[in-house]
Amino acid sequence: MAKSHLKLVTPATVNRTVTPKRLPNSKLRTREYLTEAEVERLMNAARKNRWGHRDATMTLVAYRHGLRVSELVDLRWDQIEFASGTLHVRRVKQGTPSTHPILGDELRALRRLKREQEPKSPWGIHLGARRSL
Repeated sequence: MAKSHLKLVTPATVNRTVTPKRLPNSKLRTREYLTEAEVERLMNAARKNRWGHRDATMTLVAYRHGLRVSELVDLRWDQIEFASGTLHVRRVKQGTPSTHPILGDELRALRRLKREQEPKSPWGIHLGARRSL
């Protein structure tokens, strides 16, 4: 016994796509980086928390040297040459290792961070970052 109110429908030949809900970054903002003034404001805000000097120094080092978070927390004190003011950067994601000059304010901040680090460790900024988690 056939049901007369049902009929066979041909399938749609057009694949329908769902539009993305989030706009691409190029539509949301005109640039993908922070200006020096914005980094200064970020560092000033970071200085107000429990580990202020460490966090502000991390922000400055990451900004000046274009470090990824994984590269930043992997820094060791032996990668920083205080006498010559250079930083040896080991890149991740198939990047090329390089040597970067360290400017005066950054060098002073790193020296203070190393001097005040308790307990002493071969890891640079990383140990302090773990403590606050």
